[in-house]
Amino acid sequence: MNKKSLKITTGAMVTAIFGVLLLLNRQTGNLFQDIFLFLYPVPMVAYSAMYGLKSGVPVFLAMSFISFLYGSFTTIFYAVTQVSIGLIFGGCLYHKVDMTKTLFAVMAMSAVVSVLNTIVLGFLFGFDLNKEVAEMQMMMGSIFEQSGAVVPEQMMSTNYLKQMFVVSMTLLGVFQGFLVYEISLLILRRLRFPVQKPKSVYLYAPPKWTGYAAGLAFCAYITKLAKPLENELLQNTVLTIGILGYLYLVCFGFISILLVLKIYFPKMGIFRFIIALLGMLVFPFMEIMAGFLYIVSQYHDRLIEQYHLKLGQL
Repeated sequence: MNKKSLKITTGAMVTAIFGVLLLLNRQTGNLFQDIFLFLYPVPMVAYSAMYGLKSGVPVFLAMSFISFLYGSFTTIFYAVTQVSIGLIFGGCLYHKVDMTKTLFAVMAMSAVVSVLNTIVLGFLFGFDLNKEVAEMQMMMGSIFEQSGAVVPEQMMSTNYLKQMFVVSMTLLGVFQGFLVYEISLLILRRLRFPVQKPKSVYLYAPPKWTGYAAGLAFCAYITKLAKPLENELLQNTVLTIGILGYLYLVCFGFISILLVLKIYFPKMGIFRFIIALLGMLVFPFMEIMAGFLYIVSQYHDRLIEQYHLKLGQL
């Protein structure tokens, strides 16, 4: 079989596999749709990893057409967006893009898709965000009143809680992107597809300017939370960017603590994650500072040197 015929046959095969996933989801009454979300991208990832992004576009269109035939109204949005992520993910594998950058790209796309799906499906099915936020305000107010906690008024405002909702959907998308990345690579390796070996996340060095930008955003968040701006739109924008900066620094603070524990306490195993998670929950400012130093200083380079030394001794 020549290469062109093999490409067409492979495209038809992965499209058929995708169609089977849609039928299984439909036959189970969308009961396991949250699980199928992690499987929808895999056939597209496999094809575009073999033949590239450009060759994967016709297969993407075929899969999108099948989703309209066999998927429910909600499934169509989920399936098409997940396949689009698979197309770009596989294209990155085909072009040998750095695996850490590929991981962050998949997580970023999943975050955007998560927010867009919520907005589109909410609009179509009459999801009332204001009503949901009002219920959240009542519930949180009751909890804080019973516990005697004093919460800034700004944090209980409708706009602030809407921002928190968007941020939570973004984080959900990031987590989903990470799982899609790991599951896709696991399945592709089991099927003996030629996939690059993932690069350790510890070796990724984010640009230093991002650390300074996230630090400034978080400082602005703390300042304007205590002294709100008169312009409500500007105030909400500052708070939203500040939250994203906070999450960015905490993320790399979490990684830095894991790396330190991995170097100096290599036998801790799963307890490294428990300690880093406790630090995030109990001492968040400590992880913020750790993340800031990890990004902007030579601290990361020194840890990597120690990391390589430890690997050499094993």
